[in-house]
Amino acid sequence: LEKAGEDFLKLEKFVNLNFTGFHKILKKHDRRLPNPCKAFYMARLREQSWVRGDYSDVIVILSRAFGALRGDDEPEAKETEKQAFVRSTRKYWVHTEDISRVKYIILQHLPVFLQKTMAGETDSQLVNSVYLDNILMELYQGRLDKSPGAIALRFRWYGTGTPELVFVERKTHRDSWTGEVSVKERFTINESQVLSLLNNTFNIELEKQKLVKKGKSEEEINEWYQLVQEIYQAINSKQLIPTLRTQYMRTAFQIPFDASVRISLDTNLCMITERTKEQMNGTRWYRDPSKPVPSNEITRLPYAVLEVKLQLLGEDDTPQWVTELINSGMLIEIHKFSKFIHGSAVLFADEVHAMPYWIDDATLAASIRQSGAGDILINSHDKSSANTLYKQLLPHNEQGERKSLYRKSVNNIKSIPQSTTSYQNSVITNEDTGEIGYYAGHENVCVSQWCEWASAMNADHVTIQKVEPKLFFANERTFMKW
Repeated sequence: LEKAGEDFLKLEKFVNLNFTGFHKILKKHDRRLPNPCKAFYMARLREQSWVRGDYSDVIVILSRAFGALRGDDEPEAKETEKQAFVRSTRKYWVHTEDISRVKYIILQHLPVFLQKTMAGETDSQLVNSVYLDNILMELYQGRLDKSPGAIALRFRWYGTGTPELVFVERKTHRDSWTGEVSVKERFTINESQVLSLLNNTFNIELEKQKLVKKGKSEEEINEWYQLVQEIYQAINSKQLIPTLRTQYMRTAFQIPFDASVRISLDTNLCMITERTKEQMNGTRWYRDPSKPVPSNEITRLPYAVLEVKLQLLGEDDTPQWVTELINSGMLIEIHKFSKFIHGSAVLFADEVHAMPYWIDDATLAASIRQSGAGDILINSHDKSSANTLYKQLLPHNEQGERKSLYRKSVNNIKSIPQSTTSYQNSVITNEDTGEIGYYAGHENVCVSQWCEWASAMNADHVTIQKVEPKLFFANERTFMKW
């Protein structure tokens, strides 16, 4: 089975290589010869089955085969005793050429989580989310600053075609250092009720009576009522309107009713502005799909987004295969990446007051310029840019090349050598300047020559550990006190 999986990855790479080769040959032909033919042949090439197919059925079959070998069963949902879990969520960028391999690695350990709304056997489904904000981009700024209690409101639906069932979702940020966790709450409404929710004509009492007739418990009804009231009040008080839509294909990996390890992979990610004439007139709450989208109202992320959610009893319980995947070099960690924040920063650059740090990454420049937002690339390099001080957060250098990240592992650090030599041997004279001091002018030489135990670890790729800002400042205060 593993050989079949590797053969599939080789075949896909072979297909992609041939497609790129035909494209380059035709492009050079049109540049050197008077009779252009690239457009004609590329149109025919895209109609070929080996180009149009996404091989999602192969992913599903491999997932089921590995599940059968593992002996996966489908446990029933059951109430478990509350325990103190360590919850963590990390987000990564994945290059398009690595998507299938990342999927293959994950499905060897977790089954593809198929949704009932999916048509046929496929490993992914289309997800649309319309985010709300006001003309001041208040919700954007709160989410960017990670303000305690900052919310994000969105309307989400799954599958292709016209939405029927819409999820109204609210995400609330909580600082993890306080012991609280960020929460996501939601309820469902019909598509025809979305405009009434936005226009202050939604009949909450009538919907409450419907829940009573369905036999819902009093606790469920009260929780629903409180959530709807709070969202309803936020929309009206903050004058929220549909602002941005995110659209992508999501592949989810999870053992049913087991939340210890959940992984999602979002591909073909694009963000579209929803501030249209129809929306301003109150006749539509999402863009008319039959009308083309101008290039300055859409932006595409040149990466897939992988999200790893862990809910474990301790940090040491992280599965070994998850650690190996993170350190494989195929994942680029982007701390606190947000589709809503990225799309708003690019498409509403004139209305936002601050930019996320990853905007300055060189590999995003082409997609940002295609959206007509090239000015933010110039303005982000002035003195007020945070990235002039925190360039280490960016995964690529100014030439777009991947940075080499190294992290010392406690297990790989050798014990400090016990030497009878006097500490005066650590005092080195700089022959060029005559300066005398500890490792004066020889910082790099010292690490490799004098301090073998502190030598850099040879690794292809490791991730930088992030520290919560308030924890960092607390440590700094303790240091200054001492």
